[in-house]
Amino acid sequence: MNSFYVKVVSGLVVFSVAIAGCSTPVSKTEEGVTAEQNKETKKAYATEVEEMLKEGPGKYAGSAYNEANANKELDTLPKNLTGEQAYQKLVELFAEDYQPYVKKLDAFDTTYNISSDPGDLKTPSGKQLNVMILVDSSGSMAGKVDGFSKMTLAKQAVSRFASSLSTHANVSLRVYGHKGSNADKDKVLSCKSTEVVYPLGKYDQQTFSKALDAFKPTGWTPIALAMKEAANDLSRSSVPSENLIYVVSDGIETCGGNPVQVAQELNKSNVKAVVNIIGFDVDNAGQKALQEVAKAGGGEYATVRNDEGLRRYFDNQRMKIWEQWLMWKVRNTSNIIQQFTRKERELQRLTFGGLGIDKLSMTESHRMRVAVSHLQSRDKLSIEEADKVRELINNREDKIDKYRKSRYESLIKLLKENKEKIEKLVEKKGKDKMDEYDTN
Repeated sequence: MNSFYVKVVSGLVVFSVAIAGCSTPVSKTEEGVTAEQNKETKKAYATEVEEMLKEGPGKYAGSAYNEANANKELDTLPKNLTGEQAYQKLVELFAEDYQPYVKKLDAFDTTYNISSDPGDLKTPSGKQLNVMILVDSSGSMAGKVDGFSKMTLAKQAVSRFASSLSTHANVSLRVYGHKGSNADKDKVLSCKSTEVVYPLGKYDQQTFSKALDAFKPTGWTPIALAMKEAANDLSRSSVPSENLIYVVSDGIETCGGNPVQVAQELNKSNVKAVVNIIGFDVDNAGQKALQEVAKAGGGEYATVRNDEGLRRYFDNQRMKIWEQWLMWKVRNTSNIIQQFTRKERELQRLTFGGLGIDKLSMTESHRMRVAVSHLQSRDKLSIEEADKVRELINNREDKIDKYRKSRYESLIKLLKENKEKIEKLVEKKGKDKMDEYDTN
């Protein structure tokens, strides 16, 4: 009897062990989750804001949100969830996609654009300015105006003009008709005479003055040849440039050349020179001929009768540039303010006012809290664990809120600092250039 009892008991023990050995622990039941799963869940969600912003998009983020479908998925969760487990699931389902906004903030441009320089004498910025001055040294330039020879007055006006050019400009002085005489016997010699007396380069007052003193009025008037040679000078430059030619003459071509054709070729050629003609004490027929040259060269013609008129012409050239720089300064000052307003508005759109990151965070938090209430109503969360979830949601919302405010403040600060710098630059540059071209 005792022996049987022992065998029965032993059999039961063996059977129980076998059952235990064949059983698999339940991973999820309606009664809860395992400790191992709980441990894994705690490690699964982000705790730093930079990582939080990378967790989305969740299954029901943005326009994919469907409360009824989300609730069905929540209903499949086991009871007795911990706060961490519930929060992790909410992140998987409802985390918004912040990355498009984060990337825009990372790439946000806090710099300003200003318009290109107006250049000098109607030339755009970004290219070297070359000013070629061609002075008539024919015998007629010895004629008197207001008690002085036309040549003397022309030299004085040219000197004043050259000295007023921007330091950005290169200047060249070429003379023509300065050899031989205006007698028929010297026509061939004189009509072949054109010479650079000041090579193209930056203005130097002493050297330029010596160049002006190197010739006197004597010969014929080879305007076309002088312009051709000026074109050759310009063609040697390998630097992108804007080219202006100023021809000072008291008469028309007298050497058989075709200055209209040459001016047109100059304007249409690779050097694309603009040809301006200053007629000094020219008769009506001469004015008409020289007007055609200027028109063909894409430039302007001006006739002057005396020293005052010649000076006024060149001073007006400077005044035009002065006005261009004034408008450059005004336009850019206004444009900088417009750029700041536009950039500030874009920055606010990315971070504030119920837009951008701000809107995503509010939407995300609201949907998560709605889900917590649903889980409570289905007995998936205890009151204590539900409070933990809400605390985690609040923490997430606070960190994202601090992030967007910090990004806004740092970027708006930089935007304002750069605005102040560029405004000072525009003001100084505009003032310096206006002072440079001031005719007073």
